[in-house]
Amino acid sequence: MRTFVFFVFIISFFTNLGAFSATTPDLKSPYAILMDFDSGKILYEKKADIAVPPSSMSKLMTIYRVFEKLKDGTYTLDSEFIVGPEAWKKAKAMNANSGSTMFLEYGEKVRLEDLIRGVIVNSGNDATIVIAENISGSEDRFVEELNDLASRLGLKQTTIQNASGWYDRNHLMSLEDLATLTRHIIKDFPEYYHYFGEKEFLYKKDLTGNKDNRNKLLWIMPSADGLKTGHTTKGGYGLASSAKKNGRRLIAVINGLKGNNASYTRFTDSKYLLEWGFREFSNLIYYKPGDKVLDIPVWFGKESKVPVGISETILVTNKNGQTPNVELRATYNSPIPAPVSKGTEVGTLTLYVDGNKEKDFKLITLEDVKSSNFIGRIFKNIQQIILNIVS
Repeated sequence: MRTFVFFVFIISFFTNLGAFSATTPDLKSPYAILMDFDSGKILYEKKADIAVPPSSMSKLMTIYRVFEKLKDGTYTLDSEFIVGPEAWKKAKAMNANSGSTMFLEYGEKVRLEDLIRGVIVNSGNDATIVIAENISGSEDRFVEELNDLASRLGLKQTTIQNASGWYDRNHLMSLEDLATLTRHIIKDFPEYYHYFGEKEFLYKKDLTGNKDNRNKLLWIMPSADGLKTGHTTKGGYGLASSAKKNGRRLIAVINGLKGNNASYTRFTDSKYLLEWGFREFSNLIYYKPGDKVLDIPVWFGKESKVPVGISETILVTNKNGQTPNVELRATYNSPIPAPVSKGTEVGTLTLYVDGNKEKDFKLITLEDVKSSNFIGRIFKNIQQIILNIVS
């Protein structure tokens, strides 16, 4: 068999996507990033590759690890975690220094779902430590798992020192890593993402001081549905957020705001950045799952060709008013020997934008092709020999 490179199309133009605007966001935040959820393309960045204190935004690492444990069946939402002595002592010390809490007490048994809400909505340091100790036996061992997670997710500027985001000079994440982590949470665990949109969670009815979600973007931007605030004195105020509008989702992260009104400015900066992204950029879809990309010859089959496509959407994010050069290259072995089952991976479709490789997609068969009968196989064999001689 030989390998063929098939150019599906060379140049594609974006049209009717709105007028081009040369404006760029004027943000007060010293660090910022905006990412398209579907393509992963970075639409705006401001010192986004620098490792800085993420504060409670790094609780997203803890939440991701919890979601992994739910997905693999280790725990359920009804699993009970115990508030141990170390978790209680650490949390009590944090609370004395204005740390956030869901008001857990030593010896309590708490449903995992309540702890998840306590982390996401209340930003509870006590909840994160209880999770860490129950999953891994100690917070230190849990931190090792989080650093391993950072490596698995490709987070290049992340070093985790604790489960809660409490300030440590070596507890650092870049905003690009936080945006990538956010994208993974939404893509990998859509069944749990709704927790980030909850505006309040009251674990104890007689303690209402920390029931409201600290993410005020949920109130001031109707399309926003997550994710996590962060604040420490040295790290400043930050927010990892996401919004969905007309079927399109964007991710924004800002950080490092200090001074008067910094707490609220993180929300107005995030709102402005997200709205700018929705206004200035668009996605053009080339292929959807199930669409035929091309036909590949089949050897000794009842059909001479089999249609192939991809299992995920191919799209390009582009600034309105600009025209990118888009190229798709299909690489596959041909002919494919029958029988062929629907859904079989038979090659790779590679997306290039403006000459840069963006992503590889798996080429999969869209139909079954059965083997031909004995006479048919002889005929096909002779036909293939002739074709090989000619070529």
